[in-house]
Amino acid sequence: MCVRRGDLLIGPGDVLLGDVGPAAFYVDRELDERWSRPRYVIDVSPGARDTFSLEGREDLHFVLAD
Repeated sequence: MCVRRGDLLIGPGDVLLGDVGPAAFYVDRELDERWSRPRYVIDVSPGARDTFSLEGREDLHFVLAD
């Protein structure tokens, strides 16, 4: 989910993993532990998104890639 800074309340259950350009990348702590991923790869795919996310000008959306 990509939202404008300040539109998502960050709580104690959220973990900052790093930044993607000027945007902070957070994940739920329990989800991060359950997935046990050593890294996350953020990619862009064509077409409309299937979840709530910030609209872009291009017909693209973000995905977590394996």
